[in-house]
Amino acid sequence: MSDKFGNRIKQLRQRTDMTQLELAQDLHVSPALISAYELGERKPSLKILIQLAYIFQVSSDYLLGINGSFLQDVEDLSCEETAAVQTFIDMLRSRREKKV
Repeated sequence: MSDKFGNRIKQLRQRTDMTQLELAQDLHVSPALISAYELGERKPSLKILIQLAYIFQVSSDYLLGINGSFLQDVEDLSCEETAAVQTFIDMLRSRREKKV
């Protein structure tokens, strides 16, 4: 497991305005353990990895740095809403490709 794991946990935690203490409480672990994860000093158990993926709504592959994709659950959106999200993503990619 690379430093990507620690960086991704920190980024996701900060993106959701969550402190290390709050994340630790959600996982029933110590804040020191969260810090150790973020610093790359410790590796999570499978149980903690699954809980982190659930809390941040991302795949374990994303957390582990295997896949750079950030997954977002669209299960509760209608077909039209899901299509609108995909259209927006396609538009952003198109804009980025034009800049290159």
